[in-house]
Amino acid sequence: MKTNRLSTILFAIGLSLSATAQNQYKELRIDDITPELSVYPCGDRQEAQVILHCQEPFDLYLTSNVDANLAIAVTEDGPEKLYSIVFKTKEEGTSFKGRQLIVQAEGFQKYYIPLNLNAKEKLEFLVTDPYSRLRSLFYTSAEEGLRLFTAGMYDAAIDQFNIARQCPEYGETQNHIDTYIGQCDTLKSMMKQAADFEKDEKYFEARALYSKMLSINPECKVIAQFFTMANDNFNRVSKHDMEVGQAYYDSKRYEEARDLFEHAIEQNNPQSAQAGVAIANINMIRYKSDNHTRTVSYVIEKDNSIGFLFAGLKPDKGGGYFSFGMDKGVIDLAGDAIKPVTTGIIPEEPHFQCMASAGWTARLYTRNENEYIPKVWALFTPFGYAGCGYKTMTALDNDQVKYSFHFLHAVAPEIGIALREWRFILSYRYQFRYVIKEEKPLSDNFGSARNLIGIGFCW
Repeated sequence: MKTNRLSTILFAIGLSLSATAQNQYKELRIDDITPELSVYPCGDRQEAQVILHCQEPFDLYLTSNVDANLAIAVTEDGPEKLYSIVFKTKEEGTSFKGRQLIVQAEGFQKYYIPLNLNAKEKLEFLVTDPYSRLRSLFYTSAEEGLRLFTAGMYDAAIDQFNIARQCPEYGETQNHIDTYIGQCDTLKSMMKQAADFEKDEKYFEARALYSKMLSINPECKVIAQFFTMANDNFNRVSKHDMEVGQAYYDSKRYEEARDLFEHAIEQNNPQSAQAGVAIANINMIRYKSDNHTRTVSYVIEKDNSIGFLFAGLKPDKGGGYFSFGMDKGVIDLAGDAIKPVTTGIIPEEPHFQCMASAGWTARLYTRNENEYIPKVWALFTPFGYAGCGYKTMTALDNDQVKYSFHFLHAVAPEIGIALREWRFILSYRYQFRYVIKEEKPLSDNFGSARNLIGIGFCW
């Protein structure tokens, strides 16, 4: 009986001593620093994330009153340690009601963080020592430098880091003071360059530079704000270039349209491909206009009184041409006005004839690109055709008359030359003729070579 009473007294004394020791520990300070609209991307999984930031020289020990084992990922970012924990928010047969995260550090009392977590929720907390001002100047200067660095105040941050460098702890502890100083100098230079880009309205380059700065200092709200502004300006200018450029193009103000489309390409506009197509079209339009590459000529030939030649005479590359001709007999043929000959008689001249050809042009000579200097082109093709025919009449027994048409065909390759003087064009072609089926004496006259002279203008 006495033994039980003694055990009770000793147990009570132990509890008293334990409570007294616990009260002698310092208190941690933990602040909720969760950003607005913070989300933990976890797909379809029922999970949430908790991150603890700690810039203190001690380590944190984390447990949960509900979760048996916590998977804690610890990373270092300069003098700051990040403790990341992923919690399940839903599990069959398990209740997470009343869940608490217990935070411990050597020399400090336990701190309990209630966690009523929802899926995809992300919470962030800052763990600090309320008595940090009692620590050495090295730690306080490093902490202040990091705060100024995150706020984008790089000169002030460098001053604080340089103070920390003068302390004995700088050479005795592992730290990233020099790295932060270098990043401050880099970000100052990049900020100036980005400002110059924006001054010149080079918003794509400015946006890219701000994005790179955010990769160095991701928590800086100043850089994030500048990035948003540069992105908005980039979208605004991109839209203006394409819409106004297209309006100029539609109204045939090509040079003004070209300037805007070229600016769109320089700025890496999302519609750069469309701008490139528009510039190519403008170049083609201006090229034809400036160099007067399009020509039309009236063709003079003794047997084909009606003829035209259309040719593309380009000053820097090959082109093409198309020509056709016919005589008055083709018109008479359409109007059934041809006088026939007796069957069995082959006339010396055709009752109707026509010709056509399609070929290439190639520049032979030009002294310079001045449009008033004559330019010479060759014209050639194996793809020429000439055709003719005549009409015959046969008397039938019943006093009726039968009319028939007879046709001759010839292959007619050509070779020639064209001379341009300002807006006028003079051409000459020599056309060979090879009659496919001879019917003399008509085929002798029809199959002779032809001299084709063209006179026209270009635009």
